[in-house]
Amino acid sequence: MRCAGTFPPTHSSVRDLLVHADTTCSGCPKAGDILVRRQQLLPVFLTLLTIVCVTFGGATVASAQQSAVSVSVDASPEDPVVGETTTFNVTVTNQEGSNSIADVSSIMLRTNQEHYERVEDVGSLAPGGSLTVKMTTTFEQAGQKNLKAHVSAKRASGGNLRAIYSPVTVDVQELDINGGLSTASNGSDETTVTFTNYGNVELSNIEITATADDSVRDNRDVFDVDPDEETSVTFDTGEYDTDIINFSATYTARGEQYETTRTATRDQQVTGEIRLTSIDVAASGSTVSIDGEAANIGGTDVESVLISIPTTDGITPAGGSGEYFVGSVDASEFSTFELTASVERDTVPIRVAYIADNDRVTKTQTVDVSSLNTTTGAAGQTQPEATSGGEQNQSGLPLLPIIFGVVLVLTLGGLGRYLWNRE
Repeated sequence: MRCAGTFPPTHSSVRDLLVHADTTCSGCPKAGDILVRRQQLLPVFLTLLTIVCVTFGGATVASAQQSAVSVSVDASPEDPVVGETTTFNVTVTNQEGSNSIADVSSIMLRTNQEHYERVEDVGSLAPGGSLTVKMTTTFEQAGQKNLKAHVSAKRASGGNLRAIYSPVTVDVQELDINGGLSTASNGSDETTVTFTNYGNVELSNIEITATADDSVRDNRDVFDVDPDEETSVTFDTGEYDTDIINFSATYTARGEQYETTRTATRDQQVTGEIRLTSIDVAASGSTVSIDGEAANIGGTDVESVLISIPTTDGITPAGGSGEYFVGSVDASEFSTFELTASVERDTVPIRVAYIADNDRVTKTQTVDVSSLNTTTGAAGQTQPEATSGGEQNQSGLPLLPIIFGVVLVLTLGGLGRYLWNRE
C-alpha cells in the first residue's frame, strides 16, 4: 500500500488514513511524528506574526506622526499682474497632540511642472508650535496658476522624511497701463484737471502741464496713483488770453515713461453788469421823479449797487432822494430803485456804481426827460396827444359866435318890442 501522504481517494479522512498507515506501512511517518512537527512550527509562526505586527504598527505610528504636521498657505495679491511680485505666506504647524518635535527641512513653492521658490533648513517645531515663511515670486504669463506649498519634515528623534502639501491658486492678469485726463472749469477762472489710473499697475512720477498758444503756462507734480484711483490739481487759467488750453500728463509705469493729453475749452461766464431798465419819469413843476429797475445782465453776481443823480448844471438832487442803495443783485435778476431831483435840462445823468468779480465798476447812464409835459406834470405824455385833444374841440360848433348871436337877437328883440309899445 502507498504512503499516507498521497491521501488516496478510497480513505474517508486524514485521521483514518493516518491510523491505517500506522498499522500497514512501516516506512510512512507516524501520526505522532506529524503532531511533533506542528508543535515545532508554532514558535516560528508566532515569531513571524510579531515581526509583521511591529512592522505595520511602526508604519501606523509614522503615519500618525506625519498627520500631526499641517500646512496652510495664502497669496497676496490673489490676482497679480504679469511681472508683479506675489507674496506667499506658508505656515507649518506641529499639532498639540504630537508627542515629538518636528524638524522642517525645506519648503518649496511649485506646480506639477515648475519650481518657483525654495527655502532650506527652516527649523524645528515643538508640539503646538508653528512658523510662517514668506516666499515671493513673479509670473511672466497670464492665466490661472495652481501651486503647492511642499513641506519636507521628520521627527527630531529619527524617522523617515515626510512630504506635506497645501494647494494655492492665483489668477495672473494681463498687464494694462492706462492713465487718462479730464477737465472741469465750471465757468470760473480756475480749471481743475483730474488724472485717473484706468489700468492695473501703479503709476508714478506724474507731471501735468498746461499749454496755451504753444507756450507752457504752468505745471504740477502729483502723487503716485494706484489702479482705479485718481488725483486732481487746479490751474489758474483766468489770465490766459485764449479759451483753448492743452493739458498733458507724463507718468512712469514698470520703468517706462508714458504720456496722455487733453484739450479743454474754457466756458467763461460773462461778468456781472448793472443796466437801468423799465425807466419811468414824472414831473411836478421842476422836480422830476425817476424810477425803474437795476438789472444784472451778466453771468455773475454783483454787490454794493448804488444808484445816484450827481449835482451838475441844471440838476440838483432833491435832498436824500438823490441816491438809492440797491445792494446785491444776483445774475439775471433785478432790483427796483427811485430817484428825485430838480431838473432844468432835457436829460438826467444817473451814476451806477457796483462791485463785480472783486472789481469796482462805475458808469453813467443818461435818461431823456424832454418828453415830459411840464404843465400837467404827467409822465410820458407827448405834444401830439395835446394836439389831438385840440382837434376834438374844433370839430364842434363855435361857442363865441353863437353866444354873440343870441345876445344880438335878444337885444334887437327887446328894442323892437320897446318901439312897438311906444307907438
